Amino acid sequence: MTLEQPSTALSKPETAERAFEAELQAEHVLGRAIIVSVLVAVPINVVVFVGLVAFAVSRTGQALGGPIAMAVVVGLLSGLFFGTWAAFVGKTHLFEEMDRTVDQGKASSDAETSDTAGRSPNT
Repeated sequence: MTLEQPSTALSKPETAERAFEAELQAEHVLGRAIIVSVLVAVPINVVVFVGLVAFAVSRTGQALGGPIAMAVVVGLLSGLFFGTWAAFVGKTHLFEEMDRTVDQGKASSDAETSDTAGRSPNT
């Protein structure tokens, strides 16, 4: 008498390939969104920080070179951060939907294996 162990793999190889392709597609969309949002956020942040620093320093009568250079670097860094953050926030729904479909597929395959686990293959 041999007892067959239920398989832990996905029921069909096509399902795994589709899930993998969906994951790759979501990652590519996220990558494109990060690039676009960083390209939009960096100039905006640089202009805002340079404007703030220029306004603040111009009233003191000091040289503008050093503070403006620092404002450009801070604007660049904040643009990278906020652009990346905005892309992740904007594309999170893709990954959540993908996880939801994978979890539903697991639940249905677990239900199928639990139905046949106690039966012999001949019945």
